[in-house]
Amino acid sequence: MLKKWSLCIALVMAVCSATCLADVAIQQDEHGVDYVTGGIGSEEVEALEAFKKQFNLYFLFSEGKIGRLIDGVSITIMDAKKQTVFSLDQAAPRLLLNLPNGKYSIIASYQGNTQRYTFTSNAKKHQRVILNWKNANLDEDSREDNREEDAAPDEIRNDTRAALPGTS
Repeated sequence: MLKKWSLCIALVMAVCSATCLADVAIQQDEHGVDYVTGGIGSEEVEALEAFKKQFNLYFLFSEGKIGRLIDGVSITIMDAKKQTVFSLDQAAPRLLLNLPNGKYSIIASYQGNTQRYTFTSNAKKHQRVILNWKNANLDEDSREDNREEDAAPDEIRNDTRAALPGTS
């Protein structure tokens, strides 16, 4: 009886794990670029970690001084010839994708505020780009529990970060 019970528990746990990971999967945008987006909840963060080594770009979207993670970001990436190479509406806080070597421009929008940012991709090197929308109206004390530890502005070195022009 104990063996059957243990087997049952193991089977349920395996199904739950597979279901949680199934929510985060490699997808393809209309331009043929493979990507993964997610990062809402610890299960999605763990699932994204499993994909991280397969991609050379890691985008993190946040707002405010504390770096509260946000979703619902629309992002368009263009190459040096101003041709769109990737676009996604409603990106989650984390976005993984691969781009070949080159210079790219990002146009990212969140709640009506748009950022433009230029970066260079190296297909052989993992790069993290943090886009932060500064927002003076945030009640930062009440949102401290949502702070992304690895995205704290004063703690990050060797990352590419962007913020809305004219904000601090």
